Amino acid sequence: MSAADAAATAATLELPFERCIFVNSPFDNDFLPILQAILFAIHDCGFIARIAVEDTGSNETRLDKIARIIRESRYSIHDISRVEITPASPLPRFNMAFECGLALGAIRYGAMPGRDFLFMSSEPHQDKLTLSDLAGQDSKAHKNDPKTAVGAVRSFLSAKNTKARTRGPAAIWNRYQRFHSNLPHLAARLELTMAEVLGFEFLRDFLQITALWIEADARKTAKRALRAPVRKR
Repeated sequence: MSAADAAATAATLELPFERCIFVNSPFDNDFLPILQAILFAIHDCGFIARIAVEDTGSNETRLDKIARIIRESRYSIHDISRVEITPASPLPRFNMAFECGLALGAIRYGAMPGRDFLFMSSEPHQDKLTLSDLAGQDSKAHKNDPKTAVGAVRSFLSAKNTKARTRGPAAIWNRYQRFHSNLPHLAARLELTMAEVLGFEFLRDFLQITALWIEADARKTAKRALRAPVRKR
């Protein structure tokens, strides 16, 4: 394991369990805009997104890595949008369903109370056809629309964040649009190109940029509040 990967693994040990969210989603170019919007919404709601590609070291198998992230995360978000057969993929993809099962096993049999998950799909009732054992669960359909996915994530997390006010979905989406317009400048500061920062291999960097932007924006908001004149009663 490289020094950078060792540092990243050590850093995960300091992440608060109650704020970590494991994101289980398709890793394909068509889904990437939805995934990035989901990751931003998680952080903007005051939580920390965890994904399988956050650590690229070879010290763990992919399955061990996913199991560890699930163990370290109180919540999880699962999207089973890509289970269909396509000309490029003649067999259905079961990774998302498998990882969802791992997370549900942690909820049902794990020792940590208070775990919960959000189940998402591209179309209404898609889960009833692909994972009928989850009948009765409140799933959300985003219809392959990043804005709709942001609203679903916000609805799920607003009830989990009892220590702070959660912005409305329209406000989060507007902030995401503003963040996205600043992304070329933010990427350049980290010596990354836009092609790189918008690729799956650089999702870890995208998460870092997201967290830095939200933190910097919070500082700016706090400074404006301090400078605002106090109204006399």
